[in-house]
Amino acid sequence: MDSGEKRVEETRVDRISELPDSLLLHILSLMPTDETLVTNALSKRWRYLWHSLDTFSFSTEDYCEEYVSYVDYVLGHSVSSKIKTFELDSHESDAYKSDINRWLSFAVEKKVENVTLRSYSTDHVCAALPECLYTCSSLITLVLEKFFHYDAHVPIAWKSLKSIKLEFGMLSDDHIVNLLSGCPALESMELSIFMGFNRLEIRTSKLKILNLHTYYDDGGIDHSLEIVAPYLQHLEISGDLSDLKCRLVDVSSVVNAKLSFNITCIKDFEDNDQDSDDEEEDSRRDYHQDFEILVQDYLQKLSCASEITIGTWFIEVCFYLKSPYFFTLIINRHLRIKIIQWRNFAQISQKQLDLL
Repeated sequence: MDSGEKRVEETRVDRISELPDSLLLHILSLMPTDETLVTNALSKRWRYLWHSLDTFSFSTEDYCEEYVSYVDYVLGHSVSSKIKTFELDSHESDAYKSDINRWLSFAVEKKVENVTLRSYSTDHVCAALPECLYTCSSLITLVLEKFFHYDAHVPIAWKSLKSIKLEFGMLSDDHIVNLLSGCPALESMELSIFMGFNRLEIRTSKLKILNLHTYYDDGGIDHSLEIVAPYLQHLEISGDLSDLKCRLVDVSSVVNAKLSFNITCIKDFEDNDQDSDDEEEDSRRDYHQDFEILVQDYLQKLSCASEITIGTWFIEVCFYLKSPYFFTLIINRHLRIKIIQWRNFAQISQKQLDLL
């Protein structure tokens, strides 16, 4: 073999297969599970490597027996003593409730740490959270998205849970109480497209991060929310709140707040209707005054914060209603305020800008 052929032979060496199993498994864990199974055809070294995976990601659009058999096959060949991550994206989850229960029971027995469940239903039927998950003490992060719900009367025991995200779920005040009492180690909570509860009381000193994104109007009468969280440090309220009256009762430890939400305004900020009668004029004035009071209350309750990020709706209330409190607060406290999503800048008059 001459030197040229030797160099060509060297370039054909499978460097990836020479990596240790731990590194190869890490690479496989970053791939969808169905793609990891294909690697068993690469060489003898790869044939049974996927059996040791501790991360599983399953996704299907249609319920079918073939898919159930596939998931059963993968989990049935797992030899890992512990599951780090289990993700399941499914459509029409209620159609194979027993299968999901079986898969999650397997994950719980393997002391799963991170669980993500996404359920997409065309008829908006909520899939129930499997009972085996209520007492999974190994959970560290939990994500429930799209029509997954849990029973408020079944005690939760997630003693290791540090982060939770709930999206599009009907939550009552009892749900909130049950959730917080069953998660003593919780540090971060995100509620997205939320509805149903009127009081969010967080008394634990460990929960430092709260993110509320988009309120879903379920047609109820009471569209109000009180937040009591004296130990919270990072607060974000974003998205469309519809006509929700979200009031901060105690957030005295917050150091960083982001208020990029939008509240539906029934009446225009600008008074362009010259033909309105006195009664309608008074109603409009009262309506706008409610907004000003709400904004001032937010700034007062967040007086401990060193940085506040505000969005379009918030800043427009301050300018259009000519609120001096906002600007006085900045000047007197040297508060660092970031402004995002600022639209209609050109519509702000010089007179209003003079308030700065």
